Amino acid sequence: MQIIVTGHGNFASGIESTVKLLAGSIDGVSYIDFTEDMNENDLVKEFEKTDFENQQTLFFCDLVGGTPYKQAVVASNGREDTIAVVAGCNVGSLLELGLNSGALSNQPISVIANTFVETSRKNTKVFTHFKQEEQIPEDGI
Repeated sequence: MQIIVTGHGNFASGIESTVKLLAGSIDGVSYIDFTEDMNENDLVKEFEKTDFENQQTLFFCDLVGGTPYKQAVVASNGREDTIAVVAGCNVGSLLELGLNSGALSNQPISVIANTFVETSRKNTKVFTHFKQEEQIPEDGI
């Protein structure tokens, strides 16, 4: 299985930098930026450099509906059993699933994609402050 991280600007290389800082490189993960000096054809050529013909592939995109997402969907046409496209996921999900990809390799790509999204949901939290009443020691100290 391979994961292709892609998105606008330096989304992919930014995530790559974060992943390397936290965990080193992850086997089977590649990063493809869609920068302002590129057009859709340039992005397609970058996608074609990866080997999604011979292995399960999960595209991890920044935004639903953006050019990287749309071109990943085009790449998946007719390959729904081997290519899945997700968007809006987070670094936590990439780390968790990327580092455990061996355990997922026997799963259908649709199961892997849904696991990716669910893991992203679980890794998305709102921190809430709670006021704690001041405790005055009974002995006055």
